[in-house]
Amino acid sequence: MQRFINLILSATLALACTFVMAEGRPANGRPAGTLATTESVRQHDQHDHAPAQAAESAGNPAAASQDKRQAREWTKYPLITPMMGRGGDRAVAKLAVKNLQPAELEVFAAEGPDDRLRRQFPVTPEGTRIEAVAPKIGNYHWVSAREETEGKVTVASTAAYFSNPGEAPTALLLKQKSELEIIPQPLPREHGSYRESDKWQFMLRFNGQPLANKELKLETEFGTKTAFTSDEKGMVTVLFPLDFKPADPAKAHDQHMGPRKGKFVLAAEHDEGGKHYLTAFNYAYSPDATTGKNLMAGAGFGVFGMLLAAPLLRRKKVDKKNSAKES
Repeated sequence: MQRFINLILSATLALACTFVMAEGRPANGRPAGTLATTESVRQHDQHDHAPAQAAESAGNPAAASQDKRQAREWTKYPLITPMMGRGGDRAVAKLAVKNLQPAELEVFAAEGPDDRLRRQFPVTPEGTRIEAVAPKIGNYHWVSAREETEGKVTVASTAAYFSNPGEAPTALLLKQKSELEIIPQPLPREHGSYRESDKWQFMLRFNGQPLANKELKLETEFGTKTAFTSDEKGMVTVLFPLDFKPADPAKAHDQHMGPRKGKFVLAAEHDEGGKHYLTAFNYAYSPDATTGKNLMAGAGFGVFGMLLAAPLLRRKKVDKKNSAKES
């Protein structure tokens, strides 16, 4: 549907430009709209400048390598990230741990056999394969990794979604899983997502108790770094930034690309009992859903304005001819 709208607008814009230029063509045969057309081309070149830079980076192996390296090293905080290769199994996921050296991943489920509600999976260099609580039970599972050294406890956490039906994770999220916790309140629904410019709430807790006036830091893979503060109930309202780069028009209708996603991490730190605690929650977020629509609306208004201008140009041309005859 979006492709059809784009084609209609493009055709209308081209028709409007041709009509306006034809109406404004003087007797010497040189189009009066040449300057306007040149200006339009210049603006079009400026509009495509960012995609052109991306294309240069894609065609330059060194630049592409640098981009990938920066994407891997966008934060110092610990991460648990999904890896490709589920192999079509809806009850299996493969995860990688970064900036942390845990011995295992702990996976918590909202329902299922009691002996499988909390399980451990050894971490391996090639990625850690985790499973849903049961082959036919899905929905969100909570995943965490822990590294403890003298005087310091570091925890990474994320949510793994399995597409089979399962109990909502409302109660699961509130169960204590470590000392210092960042708890989504709530997680996005199925087929939903954290999005640019959206506000979502998270709870900060230590040993099951809310942490008031505590800083919660947000970092995204696109370079945004900001912080928020918890209220007296430990609740933090996080505003996701508008920091996605414009989509490449050449890939806008590529069925193999899938929806665009960006990585983010939330992190908090706390000192108690002679120990320093650091905890992080990472997940993915999506572009603002209205970004492309606003662009198309602007193009539509531009076409409408050009169509309105055409009769004025025709009247001006007739008046000019009449003035010439009278003189």
